[in-house]
Amino acid sequence: MLFSALFTFGLDTVPPDGPYLFYEGDTVTAQWADTELRTVGKTIFDPEHFACMPHFPTFRPEMVDVGRDFQRLTKVHYEGVDKVAALSDIHGQFDAGRQLLEANGVIDENLHWSFGDGHLVIVGDIFDRGDQVTELLWLIHNLEMEAVAAGGKVHFLLGNHETLTLEGDDRYLHAKYRTTAGLTGKFYRELYGPDSYLGRWLRSLPLVVEINNTVYIHGGLSRKMVREVSSIDRINEIYHSRLIDAEDISEVKQNNRRLQMLHGAEGPLWYRGYFTRDGFDERDLEYVLRRIGANRIVVGHTSFTAIHAYYDSRLIAVDSSIKFGGVGEILLYDDGDYFRGTIHGDRIPLVATTK
Repeated sequence: MLFSALFTFGLDTVPPDGPYLFYEGDTVTAQWADTELRTVGKTIFDPEHFACMPHFPTFRPEMVDVGRDFQRLTKVHYEGVDKVAALSDIHGQFDAGRQLLEANGVIDENLHWSFGDGHLVIVGDIFDRGDQVTELLWLIHNLEMEAVAAGGKVHFLLGNHETLTLEGDDRYLHAKYRTTAGLTGKFYRELYGPDSYLGRWLRSLPLVVEINNTVYIHGGLSRKMVREVSSIDRINEIYHSRLIDAEDISEVKQNNRRLQMLHGAEGPLWYRGYFTRDGFDERDLEYVLRRIGANRIVVGHTSFTAIHAYYDSRLIAVDSSIKFGGVGEILLYDDGDYFRGTIHGDRIPLVATTK
């Protein structure tokens, strides 16, 4: 049964969570949940019904193409890009993420793309911990389309918390989304299932991308990993074909060393070995870079209070603890130079340090 109503909200009212779009036969429906009033809404998603939906801060129905063919993105190598911005591990902290993007010229005050032909890399982990994941997802979705129209590009890379969500692991989920799931009568993973618009979009995203001979990946690439799989194209291909939507990941990984590594602590989404006091040094980095044919690697996942660079800036860590809210930095590449962009818009030259 479909129902809809016109909603208005005061300045101090928290808007509903959503919308979540689902393919139901030949129809697309929109669903949302007011987690404060404990109510839900559902309507057919088409222009005739847009006015029946509540206002969502970053959702723009005109940007949604329900007929979009969500094929896995296979182009992951880019050259000749003059401007790149990268940040990671926003974890539902919409306000901090927006402030960083706006203060550093990636978006304008109306949340539109203003980075021209530059590339923005989200190095994983939009999901979990915070309470504005949905708002971030729709913002990134919109920017992805606007960037292409301006000659730029948005790369949203899967992190371990994206894949945890797709796998149904909700250990780090904010209570708000448990309420949403309960009100809609779905498991949280089903809100991003293969029959949902956002779920299909997520399943099209890569784990790793290369821009100007710099590899961006959420956790990192260990020596063991690149000995097993040395091509970033193959990492994307194998993870998507064997691990995304696997019915029983434990069974799929059984007796398969490569899949065990891809999905484990040495894998691209969970690796933290770069930043241990012992166990990884410059020779290890040189080996990894040589195996993957890159000059530099940029990672998230391991949290610091600021962006850090090591080994003559051939290893850059961009998880600057945005997940705590009100803090964080964004990595900026501008015509050969790297900077730390602050939440106030200051540009600080990136200087490599020792571990």
